[in-house]
Amino acid sequence: MGDEIVGELGKAARGGVLALVGLAVSALFGFLTRALIGRAFGPKAYGAYNLALTVFTVVLVVAMLGFPSGLQRQVAYFLHREKEKTGELVSTAVILVLLTSSLGLVVIEVVKGYLPAYIGGGNLLVSLLETLPLALPFVALFNILIATSQGFGRVREFVIYSKIAFPFLYFMIVLVFVLLSDNITSVPLAYLITAAFMLALLSRDLIKAGILTTRLKLSPGLAKTLLLFSLPLMTSNLIFFILNWTDTLMLGHYLGEEIVGLYNAASPLARFIPVFLASFTVLYNPIATGFFARGEIENLRRFYVIITKWVVLLTFPLFVLLVAYPIPVLRLLFGGEYVDAWKPLIILSVGFMFHSVLGPNGLTLLTMGRPTENLKGDLLGAGLNVLLNYLLIPAYGMTGAAIATASSYLVTNLYKSLRLATLGISPLNGRYMRILLIGALTTGIAMLLRTERITVALLLVTLESIGFYVASLVVGTFEEEDVSLLRLAGEKFGVDFGRIERLISRFIH
Repeated sequence: MGDEIVGELGKAARGGVLALVGLAVSALFGFLTRALIGRAFGPKAYGAYNLALTVFTVVLVVAMLGFPSGLQRQVAYFLHREKEKTGELVSTAVILVLLTSSLGLVVIEVVKGYLPAYIGGGNLLVSLLETLPLALPFVALFNILIATSQGFGRVREFVIYSKIAFPFLYFMIVLVFVLLSDNITSVPLAYLITAAFMLALLSRDLIKAGILTTRLKLSPGLAKTLLLFSLPLMTSNLIFFILNWTDTLMLGHYLGEEIVGLYNAASPLARFIPVFLASFTVLYNPIATGFFARGEIENLRRFYVIITKWVVLLTFPLFVLLVAYPIPVLRLLFGGEYVDAWKPLIILSVGFMFHSVLGPNGLTLLTMGRPTENLKGDLLGAGLNVLLNYLLIPAYGMTGAAIATASSYLVTNLYKSLRLATLGISPLNGRYMRILLIGALTTGIAMLLRTERITVALLLVTLESIGFYVASLVVGTFEEEDVSLLRLAGEKFGVDFGRIERLISRFIH
């Protein structure tokens, strides 16, 4: 069974390593851009920027009609069943999204003057929304074309254009604008330039590849097919939006843009915690689907356990850094004005770590043909998030918003994991529970050794992480599959893990 799991992982890893790197780069530059804007313009302006970005995102989600998810499947389906219609399908999707995104731009233009009365941001929010919505058609079409290339089985565009080039270019243009201007209203222009340039490059490549045609044609029949399949996916995307952005909007409504700015120093840092979980899903999905399709539920369970274990092992140092030493981290990355967000950072970090601890539960439910259960979990979390933010923000401010969001993630993931457990899938075996216990004890010790100096904090995190790994090794939390997985990773990345493999092997029992 172990050989089968590792063999499947090897097949997927040959095409998945580039995607893992892309996701990591995207997360890094996305955060660096936020940190740069926050440091350069201060909490109030940074808060208004986050409110503008939230408005833009919700309109973008609606304008894309669920196509980024649905088009991948539909393109792949038509390639196998009605290949001659694939070009017309893509053309129809492009025309529909061009129309809806243009309409979205008009909607924002009409309502932007009324928004500060409901979500805060004042005149600065209105100013930011003068330029930012102009990027809407470019970003929407960019995402549609990325989904199209994925439907053709291509990973190149997803990784290079979407996950590396776009966030890197946006960061570099923002950096130039920050150096040249002290006005945050230049940042939306940087986003517009990035989106337009990346769409042009992507379109050129897809036209050369024969995927995109320069002669667009709308097919009413194909439009109906696309909409019927994709609109439920748009609903899921909106639920995800509620789960992730309600705290920002409601903080703006109750407390104004400055508190939003402080909170959004803590939030992107905490959201870094699930990055390893997100990265592993690139490899996890095709392997888990294969096991389920062949009826190999025990292999699926073991693979779920192994992936979840390694997600926690890799995430632990970052989690300890954010939970035990939030003040020096915030001061280093965002500046001294943002240290008041230390409590939300701790609370959010715990919530997102809980998400990682329970592993890829939602993806596994989808793999096992239970999308309704996954949707129920998301609805439960989204509804709870709105209710708790409404109850807690007026009384506890941004700390209340953090409690609401962390609680929502906890409940959502508990529901999904309990549903998975009824299907025989759970990471909570004896070996994994030892890791969690050691991690909890190490975190408790770290929180007793607090410091406000970042150099001391990094040294302590290094020592605490070493202690965590050594203790996990000694108590026998590793298995043969872990050694094979480490060997495979070494082969793919060109790193010699031989000594670590031999050390782990000595403690397997």
